[in-house]
Amino acid sequence: MGTRLEKASGRIGERIAFEWQDRGTESEQLRVAITQGTTPSNMALLSVWMVLWMGLEATVLYFWLQGPSDGNAAVGYAIYSAFWAFFAFRIGKVLLWRIRGSEVITVDRRGISVAMVFGTRGLPDFFAHGAYKGLSRIEENPTQILRTFEKAFWSMGGETLQFSSGKRTMVFGKQLTDRDADGLVRLLRPAAQRLARKLDSA
Repeated sequence: MGTRLEKASGRIGERIAFEWQDRGTESEQLRVAITQGTTPSNMALLSVWMVLWMGLEATVLYFWLQGPSDGNAAVGYAIYSAFWAFFAFRIGKVLLWRIRGSEVITVDRRGISVAMVFGTRGLPDFFAHGAYKGLSRIEENPTQILRTFEKAFWSMGGETLQFSSGKRTMVFGKQLTDRDADGLVRLLRPAAQRLARKLDSA
């Protein structure tokens, strides 16, 4: 669903909220927030996954401490623990992302910034007007199996929008539906163009 430029605030789908701030002033900006929540059943699965993973480590640690440990056992446990810690971090990060995460896109007269925010904290990537181009949808390739996994609820990937800046490609809009991604492009593209023109005429 598209959105009209005159609208001061609103929503695109269930996950995207936007608001124009200080309209008509030099500090005018468009702020877009994309929530990263998922369905209650998916959240329950992530939570159970995390609990079971923690329980697995506790069980292994318990039995490992019960008997004498020689060099080989210690090395084996160290390798296992590194493997366990890697996936525990990944699961925990996704769980936190689903609970408190959001993508925040800000467009003002200076440029556009994109930030991954946990709660209220997140460092934005800033791109000045004229230093980026090609704000558009990411074309899906059905032969790329990895893209299917990136769109799963246990992943933090699956970006749907992009623009380029020099040799870098900035991607954002994680796991949006086609309709919401199209609506977001129709909101951001004219907003960026209009605010860039205001900078040039200042």
